[in-house]
Amino acid sequence: MCHRYPDRMRLPLSPRDARALARALRRRGPTLAALTEAGAHRFGSRTALVVGDAAWSFADLWGDAERLAAHWHREVLDHPRAVVAACEGPSLVLSVLAAGRLGLDAWLANPRRDTALDRVIPRDALLVHQGDAPEWHAGPTVAAKDALEQARVPQPRLAGTRRIGRLVLMTAGTTGTPAPHVTKPFGVRGMRQLEGLHRRVGIASTDTVLGCSPLHHGHGLQLLAATLMTGATLVSSPYTRPATRVRLMRERGATMVSGVPTQLERLVAYVEESGEAPSLRRIVAGSEPLTPELVVRLHAAWGPIVMNAYGTTETGTVAVASPDEVAAHPASVGRPLPGTEIGIVGHARGSDAEGRVWLRGAGRTVITDDRGRIDDGRLTLLGRMSPEDDLAIGT
Repeated sequence: MCHRYPDRMRLPLSPRDARALARALRRRGPTLAALTEAGAHRFGSRTALVVGDAAWSFADLWGDAERLAAHWHREVLDHPRAVVAACEGPSLVLSVLAAGRLGLDAWLANPRRDTALDRVIPRDALLVHQGDAPEWHAGPTVAAKDALEQARVPQPRLAGTRRIGRLVLMTAGTTGTPAPHVTKPFGVRGMRQLEGLHRRVGIASTDTVLGCSPLHHGHGLQLLAATLMTGATLVSSPYTRPATRVRLMRERGATMVSGVPTQLERLVAYVEESGEAPSLRRIVAGSEPLTPELVVRLHAAWGPIVMNAYGTTETGTVAVASPDEVAAHPASVGRPLPGTEIGIVGHARGSDAEGRVWLRGAGRTVITDDRGRIDDGRLTLLGRMSPEDDLAIGT
């Protein structure tokens, strides 16, 4: 039986919530800062973000971002420039939101590869860094721990701005120098795409989501945006051991887990060994191939609640397979989200075919190195393209 998605539905908003979101969108544009500002009005003291032992409500998160932006405007920035967040956790989130409040571009970078950013990021950018300030950067710098302290210092009210900052996501740089991808994942198309992701996954305001991906990755950032939009709580837990994640799931009452299959494999291995499997209603895998073997193990531990997401840094998540689809076809990544498209190179748009996959999302079109098959609108991944595949396509 074909699974039907409620893609034509819209995020239900009360008149008060709709007004708060509309006001924020008018001031900040369709950005992460707008979602956070609206969330502060809509959800107030409800917990928005948990990192380690620290937690921020929706109101506190936006208040800290406003204070940090005001401090930078008065004490650090002598003219508009980009903000590069080469840090983790709350300092990254606040840096991105402060940049959005100032209407500046925000670059998100892996702090564990910050030396690779030399000659990549703008020379006059404000760099928010872990540890000591790097000698290679000529522009202003702020330590991540100092940014957290600056966000708590009272500041005079900051005037508005007409600029709308962009997000710049970096490739991992595992095969070379990290490359920037200027994107607007929460632009007009991106908002529709984000709303579709919320609908497909079914994130509710009552959910607590354990996020295993770093927030500087597109996977982690899009999850943050989805929780800010819906009022759910995000417990960010990258680079932690499975035992710690299980403890957080239990202590924080997590109802959903999102991560890459490698992280989920380690998590389920711990659960199999310990016998401790806190109750969940949804597991969302993405950013790596999901194997049938891992699906079987996850189902044995938690039941048929696994979803499989697919996308790229440039496009964001463009397709998500439902639990029913994953149970029947573990390699399937489902059907495209609203505002996105998928296709096979060399074949008519919307047709069933097999070959190299192309994607469109967040206003960008990307030709991937993935081989896939589209059947009745559903994409199944078949591995990576080889030179022989390209020769066959050319003939």
